[in-house]
Order: sequence, then structure tokens, then C-alpha cells
Amino acid sequence: MVTPHDDHAIAFFFERFTGCPCNDRSTPGFLDFLPGLFKEVNVEGRFALRWAVLAAGYAGLSTDQQDKRIGNIALHCYGQAISVLGRCLADPELDPDDHILMTIVVLDLFETLHLPDTTTKGSHAGGMAHILRLRGAGQLHGPRGWSLFRLSHHRWRMQQMTYRQGRQAALPEPEQWFQCLDKRSPRVRAEKENAEIHSVCERARALLDRIDAVGLSPEEIMQYIRELRVCDNTATLWRRGPNWAYELKHRSEIAQHGLTTCNLPEYILLHADIWVAYEWNYHRTGRIILHRHLLVCLDRLQSMVSANLDNFSEEIQSIEKTSLVLIRKLVDDVLSTVPQSVRDVDNNGKPPKDSTGLTAWRAIGSYFLLWPIKIIKSLDQATTEQRKDAQNAFERIREYTGMSSYLGELSCV
Repeated sequence: MVTPHDDHAIAFFFERFTGCPCNDRSTPGFLDFLPGLFKEVNVEGRFALRWAVLAAGYAGLSTDQQDKRIGNIALHCYGQAISVLGRCLADPELDPDDHILMTIVVLDLFETLHLPDTTTKGSHAGGMAHILRLRGAGQLHGPRGWSLFRLSHHRWRMQQMTYRQGRQAALPEPEQWFQCLDKRSPRVRAEKENAEIHSVCERARALLDRIDAVGLSPEEIMQYIRELRVCDNTATLWRRGPNWAYELKHRSEIAQHGLTTCNLPEYILLHADIWVAYEWNYHRTGRIILHRHLLVCLDRLQSMVSANLDNFSEEIQSIEKTSLVLIRKLVDDVLSTVPQSVRDVDNNGKPPKDSTGLTAWRAIGSYFLLWPIKIIKSLDQATTEQRKDAQNAFERIREYTGMSSYLGELSCV
């Protein structure tokens, strides 16, 4: 039975985290198929989605109202969603339909925003990968299936690139599925490039694992590093064409439109929409992770007592300098997308004319920023000022998404 309190929690979540496509630029929506799916959840076996949305809605309300009692309701709904989803997934006759995948997407969003990383790190990444495998290539051909695939596939890859422990097996199927799609499509090219970014980061991490586990000669390590740098140079050739174009503006130009510039970065990157900014930041953050791995590999190489590095010392110094400069440039680029992502400005660098949907697009843009900003604010290779700016951006993300810290404490009681 749905109570008025439930309706309020559901409406709160929908207002904050569902955005319809924009007609003027054909901007993709975010969870725009969720309300329609939600209306169908009274069908047997689909209650998990209702519980997941209630959990996310009550969690947002608990933060908004600073009420831990509502937080306890959110955790109860979360437990119910996990329980019902578990029973569904245990069914050998399971049809991994859109409701199942959407449930996992919403639960992942709930955990990302409301539970601490230490307790939920990547808990649904494996589930997403498993469901994507079961659904097969057919999920890519409809708009709802593609939207769900894109969200869950990206989340899985982010988990893979971020965490060293508990990584799941590779998911090669999407690369095969893409062969059946129009290779000229910008969305297909973007997904293939994202897969390549992930692959290169995994190769760098594998090199680090091999150095630690079996030991490699300096010659072998340097050859691997050269190959990875070639892959990274190839990645710089991606994201070309009018669909990926962006504009760089100094904050003094933004001030002409009456905006206060004290909290703006010196330069602002303006993309066609926040989805394009998100795709660029995925690309930038993947490269940041790659070069961080390369620097660690070089550090391990130089710490090898028995290694004779005389033949490589100049090359090592050059690579270290280049990677550090690149990391800081990429960090600046990500931070320069914050004003548009949180809707301080629109894609023209002006204050948004219409406040309709502002709450949703601020929350969604902030959610898109969460992964790169969390990487940057604890990145040793970033400057102190960059880490400070990332922490400030993180506080705004907390505000606009309704992130909470105390639900993790309640869940341990």
C-alpha cells in the first residue's frame, strides 16, 4: 500500500533525478524512462524497483530535512529492494528486463550518494555486468534499452578504472555488439572510445601488477610504458567534430552577464550540453588515471635496487614531466566544466533563462561530476589549489544531489 509519505518521497526523487530530453539540442535525458517503468511495477516480480525508488527518495528527504528517522525509513526500503531483487535474480527463469536493470541503476545511485565507499564499493558493478550480458545485443536497438545500457555500462567501467581490489572480469561483449551498429553514429563512436580508454587503463594497471608480482626487466617495463603512451596519444585524436566542440571563456567574459565570478575558475569550458561535458570528463578522467598509473610504474622502476637505469634516465625524466603536466591540464579541464554542470551558466556562458527543471539538472550535472571530482580531490599529482577547488566542487555536489554521510552510520547500527 502506497502512503502519502511514499508519494512525497517518490515525487522528491523524480523531481531531482529525472530529466527529459531537450528538444532544442536533442539532449539525452537522464532516467527519463523511469516514471513510465515505475507505473508498471505492480506486476509480480517488479516490486524491487518501487522499493529502490522509495529508498532513494526517502534518503534525499532525510538529507533535505536533516531527519535521521526518515533515514531509517530509507534504509528499510533499501533492504526491501535488495531482498526482492535477490529473489528475482535467483529465479533461473529470470527475464532480465528493463525493470531489473533500472532497479540496479537506482540502487547504485542510492549507494553512491548515501552510503560510504568502504561498505558499498562497486557492490552493484558485477550485477550490472551480469545483467548486461544476459540482455545481449538486443538492448542497444531501442531508446530505453540504449539509455539503460549507457548508464549501467558507464558505471561498471568507472568502478573498474577506480578500484584496484575486487575487480570483475572483463566485459568484452559490448565491443562485439557495437559492430552491428552504425559506426558513423556519434553515440556509438563515443561508447567504443570509452571502451578503449578503459582498456588502456587496465593495461597500465596490469603492468603495475606484473611489476609487483613477477618482476620485469627495466627494458620490458619501458617498452610497455612506451606502448601505453602511444595508446594515450591515439586517444587525443578522439572526440573530434562538431558534436564534441566546446568553447573556452575567461571568467571576465562571464562577468559581463551579471554573474559573480569570485567562485568561478579562471577559465570555463562550455559544451553543447551537460551530457557532452560528462562524456568529455569521462575521457579526461580515464587519461588522468592512466598517467597516474604510468607515474607509479616509473616510481616502482626507479626503486628497483638491482636495476641499471643509465640508459633510460633521461627518458624517464621526460615521461614523468610530461605525465605530470598532462594530469594537471586535464584536472583544470574537468574543473572548468563545473559552472555549466551545476547550472551556474548555460551552454552560452549566461545565467539560465528558465528555472524550469533547474533542480533536476543541477542534481544530474552534479552526479555526472561526482566520479571525476572524487578522483581529483585526493589526487597526489594535482596541485594543492586544484585539490582545494575539487573539494569546493564536491561540497556543491553534496548540496545539489542531497548526498548524506550519516546513512552509512545508521546502516551499521
